[in-house]
Amino acid sequence: MSKTIYIKFLLLLIFFSYFTFCSKNYNPIQIEPTKEIIEIAKNRTVTLHYHISDYAKGTGLLLDDKGHVLTSRHVILGWEDRVRISQDSKTFFDAKVIIEEPKLDLVILKTELKRKLPKLEFIDRNDLENNEPVFLFGSAWGLANSFLKGYISNTDRSGVDLNLKLVPLIQTIGTSYPGCSGAGVYLYDGKLIGINRATIGSEPGNSIGLVIPSGYVKTFLNLSKIEI
Repeated sequence: MSKTIYIKFLLLLIFFSYFTFCSKNYNPIQIEPTKEIIEIAKNRTVTLHYHISDYAKGTGLLLDDKGHVLTSRHVILGWEDRVRISQDSKTFFDAKVIIEEPKLDLVILKTELKRKLPKLEFIDRNDLENNEPVFLFGSAWGLANSFLKGYISNTDRSGVDLNLKLVPLIQTIGTSYPGCSGAGVYLYDGKLIGINRATIGSEPGNSIGLVIPSGYVKTFLNLSKIEI
């Protein structure tokens, strides 16, 4: 390659690189969540326990500094008056059901856990794309505070869940195991995409999850008069 052609090639490369990175539409996917984002998500996470058992049966999302916790209704069904929550598997708080919505499999618990948290940010299902990375803290197979990473594999799984036929669920890979129901699912920038509902399929722990979209979650919270 002659010197003149080489210089022209470099100039073209610089030009197109500048155009790409300066475009207002350039929005690279965040490679990893920051330590701060991970810590905030962890501080919002609680584990659910039945009566005096230390074994974590599910996961919940701490909503505010008043002790309100959001989780999946099926996790506490039949144990409504014997549910406790914890963040460290050492200190436990009794939980009382105050509002539930069977059509969304969501329930709000009232506890004495008080913790200052930053404002929870939501992202609408329509703004999500396949292959976007997500993470959560859950109680996978009873293992409290398990940090799990995965990705979105479909943004509209309508009719798959027979109990939530009208809800366009978000399908994820890598973040759903028994014990993770009720966990908040986040993008790497910390925005909540929704609440993990269940693992799909006949094989337990295949990590294919269904998530209740944040738009439905937000509407439920607004109707419940829960300020977040």
